[in-house]
Amino acid sequence: MLAGWGGDVPTATLMWKNITLSGITVGSIEDQENMIAALEATGIRPVIDSTFPLARIADAFRRQAAQAHVGKICLSVP
Repeated sequence: MLAGWGGDVPTATLMWKNITLSGITVGSIEDQENMIAALEATGIRPVIDSTFPLARIADAFRRQAAQAHVGKICLSVP
């Protein structure tokens, strides 16, 4: 829902190219706040596989595409 609740969907293009469109839901803002509170209370932290400077974002995507990571791939900004 990053684009909002509505918007144009190019149905003719989807049909012509035989594209499947699917979406996922990840919960509400309240769910997000509850998860953050639980992480802070328990001290659970994500596993960081690697960190790339923003200028090397293409390398980060290649690592993800190669499925060579275990954990999160992060980007850093100067």
